[in-house]
Amino acid sequence: MKLKSYIFQIALAAVGAGFLGACEDMLEPTSDYVIYENGSHLTTPADTATSLIGIIYKLQAIGDRTNLLGEVRGDLVTLTTQANADLRALANFEVTDENRYNSPRDYYAVINNCNYYLAYADTAAYDNRGNQIFAKEMAQVRSIRAWAYLQLALNYGKVPFYTEPLLTEQDADDVSLDVKDRKDIEAICDYFINDLKPYSNTPWPALHKVGSLFMANCYFPVDVVLGDLYLWKASCQGTDAGRAYYREAAKCYFRWIMDTRNVGDGFSKPVYYVSNSYSAHWVEYTSSTGTSYGWSYSIPGQSPSIYGTETFTIIPMDSAASQGYYSEVQTLYNSSTNDNGAYITSTNYSITPSLHMQEISRAQSYSFLDKNNRPIDAVPDMIEEEPLLEGDLRLAAQWRSRTVNITTGGAADKFTMQNIYKVNQRNIGIYRESNVWLRLAEALNNGGFPRMAYAILATGISKDVVDDSVSVYCNDADMAFLNELNSANNYFNTFQTRNGRLGEDGGSATDAFNTVGLHSRGCGYAELDPDYAYPMVDSLDKDGNRINGYTGQSRKDWAYLNLAAEQACVDSMIINENALETCFEGKRFYDLIRFAKRYRNNAWVADPVSKRGGKENRDGALYNKLMLENNWFLNWKGQIGM
Repeated sequence: MKLKSYIFQIALAAVGAGFLGACEDMLEPTSDYVIYENGSHLTTPADTATSLIGIIYKLQAIGDRTNLLGEVRGDLVTLTTQANADLRALANFEVTDENRYNSPRDYYAVINNCNYYLAYADTAAYDNRGNQIFAKEMAQVRSIRAWAYLQLALNYGKVPFYTEPLLTEQDADDVSLDVKDRKDIEAICDYFINDLKPYSNTPWPALHKVGSLFMANCYFPVDVVLGDLYLWKASCQGTDAGRAYYREAAKCYFRWIMDTRNVGDGFSKPVYYVSNSYSAHWVEYTSSTGTSYGWSYSIPGQSPSIYGTETFTIIPMDSAASQGYYSEVQTLYNSSTNDNGAYITSTNYSITPSLHMQEISRAQSYSFLDKNNRPIDAVPDMIEEEPLLEGDLRLAAQWRSRTVNITTGGAADKFTMQNIYKVNQRNIGIYRESNVWLRLAEALNNGGFPRMAYAILATGISKDVVDDSVSVYCNDADMAFLNELNSANNYFNTFQTRNGRLGEDGGSATDAFNTVGLHSRGCGYAELDPDYAYPMVDSLDKDGNRINGYTGQSRKDWAYLNLAAEQACVDSMIINENALETCFEGKRFYDLIRFAKRYRNNAWVADPVSKRGGKENRDGALYNKLMLENNWFLNWKGQIGM
């Protein structure tokens, strides 16, 4: 087979009767690859449902890479001596054609199956109510295809592009591999923005559970994927030129946050709140012996058993290593056990939090209220016992590392055990509620609303927050956008924050609220923390002039004069919050690329990645390498890449 045919892998996902009732892992189609000479089999709801599951099955081949390519190349993790050579090459940006993590054909296998589905599903089939029978499945297939192409572009920079199914080697040969014909990230976004826009409100396919797997958790919401496309398009355009695209991204993300659609099996999607349920926080205890302090935490998982448990899109992986797509992610991040469940007596994990990640966490300021609702300093004695408890508590909540002494045959041995709970499970998480809120903040900030972006981080949004802290700085055009976002449904009224209820002026920390700022998930009462205040203070000096040298300016005019500086400061807060909230989820390297493109400054990638070993140990050679954009991306045999 020619290399071209290999990279595009013309085989298609299996379609077989009875697949919906197959094993728990939905992993055993009747045949790995089935090519149909025509689309006659995609004519009934059962056919199209089974084919959609087949496409989801094909995603498993790229599941691990979805995490590893985005995390190992970033700044938040480093490798241990146990890491394999391919993983080490990935971290050092020295990936060869033979590297196990460099296989573009797995992405094209997903894409080609989607192309086939869209080409051959019977679009002329309608039910007795006049509804197109396969519209729901086709919308989901389009969303998966757009997501897969975006991942391909983010990893390879420029990619061969086709949207018709390849059924023969001749079809593959007809696709140009010439660099000038490859699509870059922005071109991929352009195509799929137009492809997805008509489908944002399409209902979901009524698929049910496969074993214990709730199929709705395998769907890629059109509005979230479309929001990502707009966000990347805007970032490729730059801060000012991309403003309209940032606002479109914000609309998409907020539309999904507020969506309450039926997701099947008696469940509906809830409105997404930044819940304090998933947080790590100090707790004050009072007893007969006095006051003491401890800390409590709950962290979100990535293997939801029902819809709406923080993680809402996963790639489902096998439950046993003997099966085809058992994820190695959990064993790369976590100490392994033997068949009896006992930990293997060696330091056998490959990926661990970097010193740079630890520095980001410790650099945060924790704001703690005592039982009388008064701000106090957080518990220094416990911090001295455990340095991870300094600053933000989320890293300490999800990472456990300890040295164990054992004696075997009379000889003492030491090994280090590690657990990172967020990735100590079988499935690969793709989207969480907080991911959407963070990207909404990023889109709003660069769309011209830094104060609203800051509110997402510090207080949560609500009508009061928007009225008091956002609207008063907006001109008529910006108010029109906020009103559109709020819609006729007054969405902002849905959220209630604790902003204004705390502090010395009264109110209680237990007053009812349903949303908090994202930063409060690890830093207590972020809205009361002077170290986390909005970076540009709107105040007057003793002569009645506004600070920063502006005189005679209205509040709105003053804000617009400061807009670029405010956006840059809030972006710095957002990129740190991305690290604190989404570390180990496979998103970090892509976040750094996006910020680098926005600011036309490759140091957004080079500087943090070169500091994996800590800010005092910057790797100068790695910094210089990553100042060249071409080095960010993989390539394969000259057929894909920059």
